Order: sequence, then C-alpha cells, then structure tokens
Amino acid sequence: MIKPRLLALALLPGLCAAPFARAATPRFHVAGQIALPAGPVKWDYLADEPSAHRIFAAQGDQVDVIDTRTDRLVGTIANVRGAHGIALAPRFGHGFATAGMAGTVTMFDLKTLRTIRTIDVGKGPDAIAYDPSSRRVLVPNEVSQTLFAIDPANGGIVGSLPFHADPEFIVADGRGRVYLNLKSANRIAVIDPRRMRILREIDVSHACTGPTGLAIDRAAARLFVSCRNDVLAVVDARGGKVVASLQLPGFADAVRYDARDALALAPSIDGTLTVIGASPRGGYRIVQRLGTEPGARTMTFDAATRTAYLSTARQVAVLPPAPGKTYPRRAFKPGSFRVLVVRASAP
Repeated sequence: MIKPRLLALALLPGLCAAPFARAATPRFHVAGQIALPAGPVKWDYLADEPSAHRIFAAQGDQVDVIDTRTDRLVGTIANVRGAHGIALAPRFGHGFATAGMAGTVTMFDLKTLRTIRTIDVGKGPDAIAYDPSSRRVLVPNEVSQTLFAIDPANGGIVGSLPFHADPEFIVADGRGRVYLNLKSANRIAVIDPRRMRILREIDVSHACTGPTGLAIDRAAARLFVSCRNDVLAVVDARGGKVVASLQLPGFADAVRYDARDALALAPSIDGTLTVIGASPRGGYRIVQRLGTEPGARTMTFDAATRTAYLSTARQVAVLPPAPGKTYPRRAFKPGSFRVLVVRASAP
C-alpha cells in the first residue's frame, strides 16, 4: 500500500523528472557578420577567449582579434605568413599562431598582442592546441609529419614525436591525453603529451576517409570527426569504436562541441552548419541544418554566449580540383573576408 504522503509526492507534476530533464535543444540563426580588412582572400581556423570577450581569426598573413561585445576589430597580429591555427594559454599570458608558409609559430602577448618570439618548427604547421593538463602547446606539422611540444612560458621546443602519416586537427581531453587526426592513414592517434608517446591508434577507415576536423565531448569521452568523404563520425574515445556516422552536405574543416547543450556543430564548405545532438533512442541525430554562406568551413564557439563564429568570403566561382586533389577549388572576391555570427535562441 502506498502511503498518502508518498502518493501526494508522486502526483506532483515533474517533481521526480525535473532533475533529469534536459532543456529543449536551442535553434541557431545567422545574427550578423563582422567585415574585416583583407588583402588576398585566404583563411583558416579561429579561436575564442571567453574571459576577455575576444575571438582570433587567421586570415592571409595575419591574425585578426575581434571584441565579441562590439563585433569590432581591436587588434592584429601581423607577419604570420600563411596563418592557420591559434592556441591560447591564458595561464601564461601567451598566445600562439602557426605560420604554414614560414614554417614557424608566432608567440605573442595576450594583453598587448605584440610578438614575443618566432619558433621554427619547419614548413607545414597547421592546427595547434594548448593542453592545460601537460601545460604544453602542441603543433602538428603536415610536411615533416611530426608533432612538436612547446613550453608556453618561454616558447622553447621541449619535445617532438614523428608520425607515419600527415597529422591534422588535435584536441585534449583535459586528463592527460590528446587525440590527433592522421588524415592520410584514416586513423586517430591517442597521445601522452608529457612523454610524447603514441599510446594507441583508432582506425576509423570503415566510416571516415581523411579525418580532418575534430572536437571532443570530455564528459562522455566522445570524439566528433569531420571527414573528407562528407561524413561526421562519432567515436568512442575509450573503446575506439565508431558509434555513429552522419552525412554532411559538404566538407567541414572544423568541428566544435557545445558541452552546455550537448551539441556538435560542423560547418560545411557548401554553406551549411549541421547541428548534431543525442537521439532520444540512443546514438546521435541531426537536429538542425542552418544555411550560412559557401566557404564557411571553419568556426569557433563561445559557450558562454552560445555564439558560433564562422570565417568566409564572397564566393565568385567554383573551379576544377587542383592536381592530385578530388575536391573543387573555390574563388572568392578580394577584400570580402568576414566572420559570420551565428547565435542560439530558444526553440
């Protein structure tokens, strides 16, 4: 027999379910754009600094710094020849930007944005990440197929690790492991950044060709991998299995994970932002496809304001693939580089 007090509690609507209920999935919309001065139109990754309300956008031979409260340019880090990736180490007051053409990493002061030193890592640095667990800045080099470790305090190279394939994007789990896409091998390397050792490799070849973009759900130990065959693969970082494979409308060069709403965001070069969330029946599903602009294939995400920032420019032509490549080239109007602002709103 159910006691009257227990029965009354059970009948209160939502009392038991409320602590476990997930808020409704937000919907994203293009809220505006930030026009930036530019020369030849070429860009790559972005990074965010929530504590300072800034984002960093690599374009051409420089990194633009934008105040996200005003959506205005507040500074530039110049002489980053072939700017690609940006990593921030706020604990040390330093930032780092890869210069692919120069074969260097530019170390700069986060307050003044002045260059502190230039670090030679050989031609081909692309993505870059700061791992707070090991307190190292990690730089994969595509040409030499080597991972470099940099001391964020002084910019000195403190380790290197060779690979058998060209590395791409890299993420840290915050607990002493980093994950690095090996694009030409269709594998993900699991690395101990302190000892600079490969612990194991995850084979994703049956679902993913050319793993490029990479994001991580640290709580659930899930990796979100964008692939050259227009697929977003979800990988169990512990077991090494692909647990979901979702079709993207085009190549996505970057992926970001929103831990607050448990969403992965993948921007495709065709001009579509795909939002992926957990399925009620288990697994993952596409919860939204948002039209952005052609070329918008990289992004960063400010979790505090639930805002995504995507680099792009005005596309004027689609050209045949370059020799040895399978995907078409795109031509953009000079001086049209800008950052799209995509915000989340209640469903």
